[in-house]
Amino acid sequence: MTFALLLACFFLSGFSALLYETAWTREFAFVFGTSELAVVAVLAAYMGGLALGAALAARLAPRVRRPVLAYGVLELGIALWALALPSAIRAVSALYLGWLGGLDALPETLGIATHVFHLVGAFAVLVPCTALMGATLPLLANHAVTRDDQIGSRVGLLYAANTTGAIAGTIAAAFALLPALGLRQTVHVGAAVNALVFATAAALARRAPPGTAAPAPRASGVPWILPAIAVSGAVSFGYEVLWFRLFGQLLGGSTAAFSTMLASFLAGIALGSAAASRFAKTPTAASLGFGLAQIGTGISAWLAFRAANRLPAWASALGVSVNALAPGALLAVAMLLPLTICVGSTFPFAVRLLARDASDASAASARVYAWNTLGSIAGAIGAGYFALPWLGFAGALVLAALVNLALALVAGVFGRPRRRALAGAAAAASLLLIFAPAPRPDQLLRTSPLGGSYTGSFTHFAVGRSSTVALLDDGTGWRLTNNGLPESFIRPAGYPLEPAAAHWLSMLPVLLRPDTAQMLIIGLGAGMTLAAVPSSVASIDVIELEPEVVAANRAVSDRAGGDPLADPRLSLRLGDARGALVLAGRQWDAIVSQPSHPWTSGASHLYTREFFALVHSRLRPGGVFVQWIGAAFVDANRLRALLAAQAGEFAHVQVYRPEGGAIVMVGSDAPLDVTATAAQAIARTPRDFAAARIHRTEDVLAELALDDDGVRAFAAGARANSDDRNLFATSDRPSQKSPRAWLEPAVAQHDPLIAYATTADLAQLTRRLYADERPGRAQRLARQLDPARRQVVLGWLAQSQQLPERARAHFADALAADPGADSAAIGLALVDPKADLAQLPERARAVIEAKRAGDISAARARDAALAQWQPGELLFPDAAELRVRWRLDVGGPGELDAAMEIVESLLECTSAPRILLYRAEIAARQGKSRVAWFSLHALSEGGQRAAPGVAQRGLVLARQLGAPPSPVILAKLEATARRLAAAPPPRAEAAAD
Repeated sequence: MTFALLLACFFLSGFSALLYETAWTREFAFVFGTSELAVVAVLAAYMGGLALGAALAARLAPRVRRPVLAYGVLELGIALWALALPSAIRAVSALYLGWLGGLDALPETLGIATHVFHLVGAFAVLVPCTALMGATLPLLANHAVTRDDQIGSRVGLLYAANTTGAIAGTIAAAFALLPALGLRQTVHVGAAVNALVFATAAALARRAPPGTAAPAPRASGVPWILPAIAVSGAVSFGYEVLWFRLFGQLLGGSTAAFSTMLASFLAGIALGSAAASRFAKTPTAASLGFGLAQIGTGISAWLAFRAANRLPAWASALGVSVNALAPGALLAVAMLLPLTICVGSTFPFAVRLLARDASDASAASARVYAWNTLGSIAGAIGAGYFALPWLGFAGALVLAALVNLALALVAGVFGRPRRRALAGAAAAASLLLIFAPAPRPDQLLRTSPLGGSYTGSFTHFAVGRSSTVALLDDGTGWRLTNNGLPESFIRPAGYPLEPAAAHWLSMLPVLLRPDTAQMLIIGLGAGMTLAAVPSSVASIDVIELEPEVVAANRAVSDRAGGDPLADPRLSLRLGDARGALVLAGRQWDAIVSQPSHPWTSGASHLYTREFFALVHSRLRPGGVFVQWIGAAFVDANRLRALLAAQAGEFAHVQVYRPEGGAIVMVGSDAPLDVTATAAQAIARTPRDFAAARIHRTEDVLAELALDDDGVRAFAAGARANSDDRNLFATSDRPSQKSPRAWLEPAVAQHDPLIAYATTADLAQLTRRLYADERPGRAQRLARQLDPARRQVVLGWLAQSQQLPERARAHFADALAADPGADSAAIGLALVDPKADLAQLPERARAVIEAKRAGDISAARARDAALAQWQPGELLFPDAAELRVRWRLDVGGPGELDAAMEIVESLLECTSAPRILLYRAEIAARQGKSRVAWFSLHALSEGGQRAAPGVAQRGLVLARQLGAPPSPVILAKLEATARRLAAAPPPRAEAAAD
């Protein structure tokens, strides 16, 4: 009964230890960042303390007369230090800033002094606590082992119980305690568990008579087992790192996913230790068992890796996703169970080999534990820093398996007694691995944790120190992925202009503060944000965590539309943004943060109030902070928490919704009014902003979703997202694919457009809203306006929807209410062939007359007047299209060149499918087939807005062009044409939102 209670206590010890490890790793990340060296420093300190505690216990445990009571006291000490540890981290943080902070420039990957401080600081804080943890097993072994045949069995059961507790701790922390209680309270739960163990151990100690202190043990057992178990620990930890990376392709990089994978790995270790404890009764059996375990580890690791490409199909059949981790855990356990059972079995075998008799059990378990832990530290560093980046997955796997077989060979040659069969089996298995190496699991590496898989060939692939980076070419561009998660898309030269939310990130600071001179961008991605920085900005700093992301960008810089890394203003830094900003003493005019996938452990700490406060301190007075988040990554509650965090640190906050599914938050300590600043910024460098289809203030205003008052009303009552209670790190990713179901209704009641309606050009604003596919917002705006302006908005909305009768009625009503409404007069002339043109400006008459004539020669005759319309003006798209059409009709080389130039300027205003078709037709006549194909691909991507005739004409052209750069293009175009041909024509009543 006493031993059973000790097993329960040691289960609880493992439970609390994993709570602490999860919490402390995150606590240190807030100070040091999440760069690979910072994380390894914390891990090394944690495990180094375990090894040190075990080593000290090896000398002291045999002398302890009441080991159970001593164990309880150690647990109480762990609890007390755990409660004091946040204060210790704050003290280390103060020393860190005092010694290394205040740098004039953003640190480059952090210098050697920084890494030394990470290691020393983590050791100083963690070792007092983790050393107590490491001493617990030897003390319990000293009490529990009374006979020689109990050495392997009872030590193995204790190790298994502790590991099982660790499984429960990591699952409880990720799925229950952190989401419900937060980081600090989770640590308090761990301390309470330690206190319970102390009380139980103290009660048990009263029932157990004091033992007899023994002198420190002499050297015992076989001499080769300690270095062997150290190497075995290193290899085992290498497998853990490797499989965490591979399963991350299926489960994602969240805290919950990490805990799921860790629990899966530990489950096999616990089973292996428990199973081996039944057989580790004699040194002879232990020697054979250790060798067989090494052979089993190497072969099962190799076989599992060869089956890795089947994981996506199995995961799909089980319903594995980032929000369904339980089936993922079952798959991981099933896949890795033979490997992890073999890994877990080595510990009791090694203890039995080292211990001479029962009196030596405590010292032997301590020494094995210490050497195994030190080997694990080396494995963590060696796998993440050297083996995986240098050898890749397959090379690192084969190397590790060969090391396992070499250890089996050692056991066969030097074991008691020598076993030639064991040595022969190890040698034969080694030949198998050498001559039949496992291929890289490309099918798994194409898989996205968000579902589905990527097509195309690998242009760049690398296992980086912090993530796995791939660049896949599907013939229309390169998809950049990070641990299987999509980062961005790099288009090749010749692809049509494709504005993206990433362009807005670096343009908004300048639109709001035209004098912005120095900008910091957090996260490189595919370089689109960097490429879009207006030329008025004098210097740009970019910090990127993973060097392989930079390498991927450079791999296609000569084939892409441009090379943003060649910008002479750029200063590129490698490292963790939060850790670097802690040390930076300088300030910027603007800071842009675009870490992707906020639920992942490497990015979630960049979405908290504490990070926003750090950013605020690094901005000059009046500076602007821009934060990106994908609308699919949040729901209403998360967005409120995020805005509450930002509004808590910045006096003024706005939200923009540019291009697709992006939400962009802007914060500053000075008022934000884009209507007062945008025109000035655009006038300085108009070509820069044209790339995002920004030509006038209305183009920016149309994307403003919430102003300062709206932000605070929307976020009212929400708990700010914080380091302690981080919704992104501790809850599932939202499952909805489109934000329209919740985002538009949620912010509609706070729509700020009405406040700007008196000064905005309503015709331009309405056309922009329709182009952004937000006709409902235009209608809501119209309902809040006076009758004359309401009819202007509804008229231009109907005109954009190609509902001429409805548009005519609205424009007529607008002119009846306000005869001076110029935009209504122009709109009426566009939709009513009988409308009088006498009062219109000459260049407006030229456009309408040319359109009414329906004759290309009419447009050619009025080309000079049509050319007066510039991008951003009301009738520029109509005028430019007329100019393109007559040049296409003439078809000479000069006319085609001019037509292409006009089309490119048209694409700076609209991506209407018919404009893309013009581009394809011009390129085809010029003999530029790739440009034509890329234009047709862009047409098919936006095909839902195309008329059936446009898609059919594109398909006819495609069949004349020959082989496409990718079959994807033709397949999409054919699908678009079929869908539009089968769709019923829209009814006028259904066209309005």
